[in-house]
Amino acid sequence: MSAPDGRLTAYAPARTGGIVRWTESATGRDGWAAPELLLSDARLLPYACVASGPSGFVDLFGLRRTGDSPQSPLEIVYASQYQAGRPMTGWHSVGNPHGKDAAKASAIGAPVAVVDGADALHVFVRNALGGVSARRRDANGVWGKWTSMPCKRVREGLSAVVTRSGRIELFMPADKGVYVWRQETPGGPLDRAPNLVFIARPDTASGTETYEGRVTHYWRDEESGEVVAYRLPTAGVPDIAPAPLGGHSGRGPLALSRCLIDGYDCTVLAQTEETGTLALTAYPTELESAGAWWADTREPCEGTPALALDRDGRLVVAVIGRDGRMKVTRQRADQQGMALEGWLRL
Repeated sequence: MSAPDGRLTAYAPARTGGIVRWTESATGRDGWAAPELLLSDARLLPYACVASGPSGFVDLFGLRRTGDSPQSPLEIVYASQYQAGRPMTGWHSVGNPHGKDAAKASAIGAPVAVVDGADALHVFVRNALGGVSARRRDANGVWGKWTSMPCKRVREGLSAVVTRSGRIELFMPADKGVYVWRQETPGGPLDRAPNLVFIARPDTASGTETYEGRVTHYWRDEESGEVVAYRLPTAGVPDIAPAPLGGHSGRGPLALSRCLIDGYDCTVLAQTEETGTLALTAYPTELESAGAWWADTREPCEGTPALALDRDGRLVVAVIGRDGRMKVTRQRADQQGMALEGWLRL
C-alpha cells in the first residue's frame, strides 16, 4: 500500500507469529529497508488485513487465540501505524461478536476492515451462526457495539471496497447466492442491495473501483473455478451475467490494480496458480469482452500476491517466496505492453 509521502509498504504474517513489514526507501529509487518483525505474538493466526483512510494512518487487523489450545476463543486485534516506516502501537483487542461464549467465539471467520470517506473504520466478520457481524469506530476513535447484519449461511472470504468518494461496498458470498451491502454516502449506514443469485467459491472474492463510484467484483465460479467479473446494475440498465475471465488454473482471491498500459486504462489481475506460481493478466478496464489471457510467470508465490502503483504510476507486483522472503518487480517504462523488470529479492 502507498503512504501519503508516496512510499510503498508491504505487510505479511510472520511464520512464527507477528507481522513482517517491508518499507520502500524515501526516494523509491534506492530499494527497500530491511524487513522488520513487528508485533510478535505466538497466538496470532497467519492472517492480516490492512485498513487505511483519508488520514493516511494504517490499522492492521489480525486474529488471536485467547489461550494456548487450538480450540481457544478467538479475538480480533489491531495495531496502528501513524507514519510510513515508523513504530506501530501494540495489539489492541476489539473482542468478538459472541462475547464470553467460548464455543462460538472460537468459530468466527477472518475479519475484513475498511475506512470510509468520513474516516470511520468498519470491521466485518463472519460469525459462528453463519451471519455477519460488524463493529464501527468513528472519526474520534470511539468504538460502537457489535451489530448483526441479517444474512445466513455466509461463506468465508468477505470482500469490502471503498470508492474514491469514500463509499463502502461489501460483498458476502453465501451458500445460495451473494449478499451485497452498500453505503449511499460516506459515513452513512450500509443498506442492503438485492441478493445476487451467483455462487462464489469460499475465500475467492475481491473487488476494485473501475469507474467513478462503480465497483467491479471478482470471484471464482462455484463449479468451474473460473474467474468472473460483475458490476451491480445502475438504475434503468438491465442486469447482465458475470463475465468469464479464465484463470481456471488459479486458487484463492485475486490481487487487483488499475494502471496505464500503452496509454490505456487497464485492470491488472494477479493470482496464485495451483502449482504455487504467480500468473498475471490485464484487459481494458470494464471491457471484459476483450478477454483475458493469463501468463504464468513461473515465479514461486505463497498466499495471495499484491499489486500497487508507485509514485510514478507504475505497477508494482509483490509476492512471498517459498523461503518467506518478499520479491518485487515493477512495470517497465521503456517497453510497450505489460513488461516487467527483473525480480528484486528483499
